[in-house]
Amino acid sequence: MAFPHYLTCSTSGLYVFRMRVPADLRGTVGRDFIKRGLGRNLLAARLAALDLSARYAVAFNELRGRGMAEKKITVDEVLRNVADNGSRNYTITTRDGIRIEANDAADHARALEALEAIGRFDMTARPVVQPPTPAAPTVTEAIALDKARDAWLKSLAATTDPKTLGIKGTAINGLVDFLGAKRQVHTIGRPDLARFYQHLRDGGNSTPAIYNKQSYLGGKGSFFDWAINSGHYPAGDNPAKGHVRYTEKEKRQRKKHGFKAFDVEQVRVLYAPKHFSRLSPGARWAALLGLYTGARASEVGQLHTVDVSDVDGVPAIRINDEGEGQKLKTEVSNRVVPIHPDLVSLGFLDYVGNLRASGDWRLFPQASNTAKNGAGNWISKAFSYYLGNLSEGWPEAKRGFHSLRKTVIQEMQAAGVASEMRAQIVGHELDDEHHATYSRAFTATEKLHGAGKSPGLSVLAYGLDLDALRTLLTEPVKRRVLRRR
Repeated sequence: MAFPHYLTCSTSGLYVFRMRVPADLRGTVGRDFIKRGLGRNLLAARLAALDLSARYAVAFNELRGRGMAEKKITVDEVLRNVADNGSRNYTITTRDGIRIEANDAADHARALEALEAIGRFDMTARPVVQPPTPAAPTVTEAIALDKARDAWLKSLAATTDPKTLGIKGTAINGLVDFLGAKRQVHTIGRPDLARFYQHLRDGGNSTPAIYNKQSYLGGKGSFFDWAINSGHYPAGDNPAKGHVRYTEKEKRQRKKHGFKAFDVEQVRVLYAPKHFSRLSPGARWAALLGLYTGARASEVGQLHTVDVSDVDGVPAIRINDEGEGQKLKTEVSNRVVPIHPDLVSLGFLDYVGNLRASGDWRLFPQASNTAKNGAGNWISKAFSYYLGNLSEGWPEAKRGFHSLRKTVIQEMQAAGVASEMRAQIVGHELDDEHHATYSRAFTATEKLHGAGKSPGLSVLAYGLDLDALRTLLTEPVKRRVLRRR
């Protein structure tokens, strides 16, 4: 993780001024960063960097005031204009009374370094040069940080599930505690956020955790995005984004500690009739759907009976966000998944038909949309408890309902199912932009039986005792509350 600052030091010992160009001005300036060498004297470089940061801030404000230009404007040219119209020359007085004029901050720093080297200037006694004060940002309405937090969370409440709202609340509450509840939002700058992220790092937060908090504070729909749109923060650069990088190496390391897929022998233990009977009837069907579709627990828990129907001549499940209480993780999660022949043989379609006949419109009547972790909360808990009683002696690993999703993906991969088809079945984003752009949508029939040289979902074969399992799947579902339309 890297935290930006105005002064860096190269491996050769040269101090460099480095400043990020605000996002709204990068097209005008033609650069993402401003870089200037400041010599090898630390104190002189600090002075020059402080002055340059303030002067570039004034220059950026002037560029915004010009509006759209016909051609790109050199920011250094604007900087010179700022110096000509109101900044001052730098004066250095040596020990023997000689005055030296420097018109540029970098020249000023180099002159100080040279004079100190020959003993004609005492750096500890040099006068402090105050940088010019940048123009105060304008906002429609000033607001304290704690009040802004409450307004932002309230704006999210109607469209955000309780778990996600709580996570976002934790991120903004951390910033409020760090900067102070009465801090005016429009006075918060990038250095404040850089210090906050470093504070999180010092407190033991991992890079993924800090990266996620950065997205809640500085990403699309984030706190500062809301503040800018609401007139509480100046339009332009979002001060909370761009600080924390989550590298591919760190992502690979994290995956090593993520959920592990089950091997075929473990699957047979979990779905052995003598063990499987320990699950409730509803949880049994949920566990089977996870094993044969790769759907997430939240997707399984929120299914309605109308989501099961024939598509392209094959029975399929529509995973969507169109019904009451339904929501999806990503746009590609909206998909059609064909029903595996094993599920049909086990009586899944009969299970759905019986629910419809009894007036139930939810596939799992015991699920609750108001649960903190969503409609899949009960499924995850039931399966984890069941798994904990059977996995003793297995190699140590992180396992849960999500392991079924990884199992489906890896079994299809081993059987030769094309990556594009796997992605469409389980609702994954394709990492390859070329494939994501030019791949076509497979039909439900192709997803089930395959297309071209690629097999489909029906290739999954775990060797389960379907006849014995079928007798366990005829028990009626016990529900806490009967939900009817």
